[in-house]
Amino acid sequence: MIPISKPFIEKKDFKYIKKVLENKILTDGFFQNKCEKFIKKKLKSKFIALTHSCTAALEISMMLIDLKKGDEVILPSYGFVSIANAIVLRGATPVFADVDPENLNISPYDIKEKINQRTKAIIVIHYAGNSCEIQKIKNLTKLKQIYLIEDAAHSFHAKYKNKYLGTIGDIGVFSFHETKNLVSGQGGCISINNKSLIKRVNFILDKGTNRYEFIKNYKKKIITTTKNKKYYTWVDIGSEYRAPELSSALLYSQLKKLNFIQKKRKSIWNFFKKALLKLNSNLFTIIEPNKFSKSSYHLFVVIFKTDYLAKNFMKYMQKKGIAATFHYVPLHKSKMANKYFKKKLKVTENIYSRVVRLPLFVGLNKKMIKKIVLNFKKFLNDQK
Repeated sequence: MIPISKPFIEKKDFKYIKKVLENKILTDGFFQNKCEKFIKKKLKSKFIALTHSCTAALEISMMLIDLKKGDEVILPSYGFVSIANAIVLRGATPVFADVDPENLNISPYDIKEKINQRTKAIIVIHYAGNSCEIQKIKNLTKLKQIYLIEDAAHSFHAKYKNKYLGTIGDIGVFSFHETKNLVSGQGGCISINNKSLIKRVNFILDKGTNRYEFIKNYKKKIITTTKNKKYYTWVDIGSEYRAPELSSALLYSQLKKLNFIQKKRKSIWNFFKKALLKLNSNLFTIIEPNKFSKSSYHLFVVIFKTDYLAKNFMKYMQKKGIAATFHYVPLHKSKMANKYFKKKLKVTENIYSRVVRLPLFVGLNKKMIKKIVLNFKKFLNDQK
């Protein structure tokens, strides 16, 4: 079976993991520090911290904006459950918004309809590695004085115009999960772009303590003291959110291959697009970056004309050993969401069951790519 995704891990990646085991420094170490500096410089962010997951970064974000009961957060229904969980864990209410059918990103027009006095923040997803209409949404959040949080889990190194996604809103979060372009296991990252939020972030990352102020030497793990401060203490809310050193070492090796990985994914994505457009079919459309977006080419997504076609296509491809599959099921239709949200979202409900993802990863060779395209063509021919 050709999988949907597969991490790009080579023998040379192991040397960094080996170094961690030899040094026996498994937390707050060299590689965590190197990754954070690399990402901060690359993205031109005001603050970067590695986390053990993107889910953790979302939870930190909700704490940073002091989200609480009575607050509302607008988010796309077409997305992963971690966003909704981060909201309800703080006692706040998720308000689900519809998507743009052209790109499956959150609709700025539906956001505008749902903002009220209780709205504390808007969370956007840059779906498939392509920017949403972030400038329109940012203008709206500034006008209404609410926070803007970018879920850029699909979009590390992608851009809107000349700015990296994840650095445009008040906060950005990234994923380095096994399924993403760059991997560290289940790692993630938080980017703080609003200076007023930076003061608390290290407290939250370190279980609510001011421990970070005392760790000056990661090699010796010495807790330095001064006349005024002799020990660290509990100063805020928080949890164990920092990324461990082993996953940081793997991520560092991935970051060093960033340009190669992105170039390879773009090449495969463009090959699929060119080959499928040649089929000249009106039975499907391709999700593409908008003209202001530089994609990370995280997913290759097609939307079929009907549910029936999408389901049959997935069955057909899987029988041929190709893991074409669906993506998100609308959050607002879930059992949990029913406690908070009972409205319909016409576009999301109409489109989600027609969405199909094709395999896309660096290790996808020419033989595999040709097999995918050939079977796509055969399926379409069978529909005539």
